[in-house]
Parts: sequence; structure tokens; C-alpha cells
Amino acid sequence: MNEPSKAESARVYAIDEAEREAQALSSQVLDAIALKGKTSDLPPSVSRCDEDPDHLYKVRHPWSLWDVPEADMEKSMEQLKEALSKRGWEVVEYGRGKSSAGYLELTANSAKAQFSVNVTFMDKRKVDAKSNKFRNPSGIVVDLVSACFRVPDGKTVD
Repeated sequence: MNEPSKAESARVYAIDEAEREAQALSSQVLDAIALKGKTSDLPPSVSRCDEDPDHLYKVRHPWSLWDVPEADMEKSMEQLKEALSKRGWEVVEYGRGKSSAGYLELTANSAKAQFSVNVTFMDKRKVDAKSNKFRNPSGIVVDLVSACFRVPDGKTVD
């Protein structure tokens, strides 16, 4: 017996509901970061999945936080691992990234919601070895992305 394809087994989810879920999960991540600063105000966006572009899509919600002292952002990143775990996220990667600047990064998955999040502390105190310039301004960059979802029967990805 053949197993269902990834496209056939994708969760059925109306696009507007998935976008609201992405917004709610982003708010959850912001609460877990536990810092008050300026945040970008980009809405979630939808893109088609290659397996079945007419019926499968994913939702991405990139945003950032800045105008907070670097020491506070660094401390928040260290605490974020536990804070997300308490909210049902599985932290799958944490530590200094592979870039020359070695920014602090965290990747976590929510199996229940079928979303993943990557959080990077872009620290202007770290020198980019290639350009020898400080990054400006420091901030926490968040990229939330869903698994591929299927639109309800009779609908297509617009």
C-alpha cells in the first residue's frame, strides 16, 4: 500500500485562518522575547508550495525588534529557549551561527501549529569580518514559517 504524498496529507486550512494563526504565533514569540522596543509591522504573507501550487501554500511572517540595549537583547535570547519550550515549542537549534559575525540564533518548531521560527540576534557589536563595519542597528530578527497547508476543497491559492 502506498503512503499518501506530502501534498495529500497536508492539513486543510483556510488561508485567512492560517494568516491569523501566524500573527498569533508571532505575538507569542514576542511575548517570549519579553522586551519592549520598536517592531516592524509587516503582515503575514502567503506563497505557493512547489508540490501542488494551486492547492498548497505556506505562510511566512518575518518581523524584527530593535531600539533595545544589546545587553538586554542578548539576555533575552538566552532566556528565549526556555520561554518558548514552556509555550509548547521544541527548540531544535540554539547557539552562535556560522556567519563570520557569529550572531546568536535559535530555531524552534511547533508540531501542534505546524510552524517553525528562526530568531537571530543581529548584534552591531559584532564586526562583519568581510567589511570590517559594524552592523547598525542591532536587533532581533524573527522569521516564522508554516508547513505547507492545503486550501479547502473547491478553493485555490490566489
